Amino acid sequence: MKQRKSARNYLKKPVLRVDIEDVIRSAGMAPSAINLQPWEYVVTYGEEKDRLIRRLKKVHAMKNVSCGPGTSEPLPEKFSNRSRKALGVMKPQVEKLNIPFNQFIEEGSCSFYGAPVAIIVVMDKIFPKLRYLDVGLSVSYLLLAAEQKGLSTCPIGLITEYGNDIKDVLNISAEKEVLLAISLGYADEKAPENDFKPDREPLNEILTWYE
Repeated sequence: MKQRKSARNYLKKPVLRVDIEDVIRSAGMAPSAINLQPWEYVVTYGEEKDRLIRRLKKVHAMKNVSCGPGTSEPLPEKFSNRSRKALGVMKPQVEKLNIPFNQFIEEGSCSFYGAPVAIIVVMDKIFPKLRYLDVGLSVSYLLLAAEQKGLSTCPIGLITEYGNDIKDVLNISAEKEVLLAISLGYADEKAPENDFKPDREPLNEILTWYE
């Protein structure tokens, strides 16, 4: 948990199918309300992944969805400060690439940051939004299982705006909702965009005691 961080540049080294299956199997071990296990994972790589990337880049050029917190009102200052601190360590590294920051994030999201494997997280629309919590637990298991295997990941939320396009390309049922994408592969540790890790808030910021 302490060493894991999101990777935004990956080696061309392929990921073994058995390792992908092990990671997904670990994700399936997460707890869920009355054991519903509402999560589903769709894995794509190779030409199918490339075909999806082409579609995502095309629709992004038309819709131009930007990355943001998704809130309807301005964030409270404490949350804005956390975001600013993260950008403070991330932007200088991205600037070394001579690419505008927003362009790096948006185009990188649409291409899964060059990872050899893309995982699409879906849930049946029959479930209420409360079940997002169960899926989140499962995704956390997945990220940690990947880290244990020496694999890197990056959760990607931006492209869920293009969920219908993803379902069309990957032949995912219309009854499913696309919740998240995850890049999976071996991080290029020499890449500047991987050379940072945002701090986490101290315990007193996230913990309240009643005694």
